[in-house]
Amino acid sequence: MYTFTSNLEKKEYDIFVENYPMASFMQEYEWANIKDNWGNFHCGLYKDDKLVAVCMILVKTVFKNIKLFYIPRGYLIDFNNLEDLKEMTNQIKILAKQNHAYVVKIDPNFCISDNSFKDEEVEHNYSKDYEIKHNNLIKLGYKHTGINKDLHTNLQPQYNIFTPMCDINSNILTSDEVLKTYGRIKSYCGNYHTKRGISFEITNDINRVDDLVNLLKQTEKKQNINLRNKEYFVKIMKNFKDSAYLVFGNIDLNKYLDYLKESKGKDEAIEEVNNLIKEYGSTMILSTALILLPKNKKGIRTSEYLYAGNSLYLTNLHVSVGLVFEIIKFSIENNCHYCNLGGVDGNLNDRLTTFKQRFNGRIMEFAGEYDLPTSWVYYPIKIFYPLLKKLYKLIKR
Repeated sequence: MYTFTSNLEKKEYDIFVENYPMASFMQEYEWANIKDNWGNFHCGLYKDDKLVAVCMILVKTVFKNIKLFYIPRGYLIDFNNLEDLKEMTNQIKILAKQNHAYVVKIDPNFCISDNSFKDEEVEHNYSKDYEIKHNNLIKLGYKHTGINKDLHTNLQPQYNIFTPMCDINSNILTSDEVLKTYGRIKSYCGNYHTKRGISFEITNDINRVDDLVNLLKQTEKKQNINLRNKEYFVKIMKNFKDSAYLVFGNIDLNKYLDYLKESKGKDEAIEEVNNLIKEYGSTMILSTALILLPKNKKGIRTSEYLYAGNSLYLTNLHVSVGLVFEIIKFSIENNCHYCNLGGVDGNLNDRLTTFKQRFNGRIMEFAGEYDLPTSWVYYPIKIFYPLLKKLYKLIKR
């Protein structure tokens, strides 16, 4: 016998996530606090008094009283179990109708395929049983929205690059074993940076958010993009205080200056460092990132490399490479099998792909979005809302 709740207590929800074999941070209880411009539900499905599925639903009003239900990287359920999935679907559909949601959109945490840039055999942890999971959703009335290679078409990028820290049998490797799988970039890890006065720091000190934001602003300027503000990162550090960490790549400019003089560096380089010392003092932050460790304690654990920023100065030192490797080492120390380096364009010809694939990258093609229509207004909104949105942008320009 099944029972369902849309107000599952945090403690019970968290215990389920901890024991789920492949949980995304976007289905952790606290993610609703980060997306506080959406409404939310924390749902649980019981079978014979045992919790068998949970999900965190984000709720957005799209027009007057018409709403969208969005379940990022969810449900947390055994997608191979058609009976449980059917009941979860029915209960979520009832909840959606009660709240005037015209559709339930899910973006499950499994892949169509996962491939190596080197054409090596891979683990297939994320793509295991894809056909069964996909077909079960289709049987229950979900409509797959298709393959979207553009980085920004879906609510979450369909293509991500993961760096693996495990072998073909999913045994976690050492950092030295992982480093051996890299190409030329491994020369920028370790002693290369130490000799030049560069060190790395990983901290969960919320007072260091300003340092993160200041460097992100330089990245925004360089790439002509807009990232998040300070308040957003403070919310993450507060809500994920046991799993969110700031990573910094620092340089001792005096030590680097000594290195340049001893190695007979170019006069232009020495002059640049002297000018930086005059302006910024003896130390600078050259690279930074925000990472999240996974909450699940069992199964496949994946850390998340979420936001990264780099200084406009001394870019020839490749500090961002060393920073990523420090994140990978930290992930290994915390028993992670993968680090998600984030979304990329599905054509794999963008600058992000070029950088991320160097870390023995896996191309993870996620299943993408599935729509579960709950109202007759689904099709008009599906067809006309994107067109109206484009028209609005054109008028605004």
